[in-house]
Amino acid sequence: MNRVRECREAAAMSQAALARSLNICQQAVAKWETGRGDPRWEQAPKLARVLNCKIDELFVAQNGGT
Repeated sequence: MNRVRECREAAAMSQAALARSLNICQQAVAKWETGRGDPRWEQAPKLARVLNCKIDELFVAQNGGT
């Protein structure tokens, strides 16, 4: 499970703006946010930079812990 939506909203960014920042399609961001996919690990550092958060804030363990 990921917390991309929460981090994106905290950064006051739209899905489209985030997608442009990462040079990906908006549909990929939507998939992440609906749980139909997760960002690739190699995208995590840039994603965290763009959203001004830590990488570990983007992901939550399956058991609900962080």
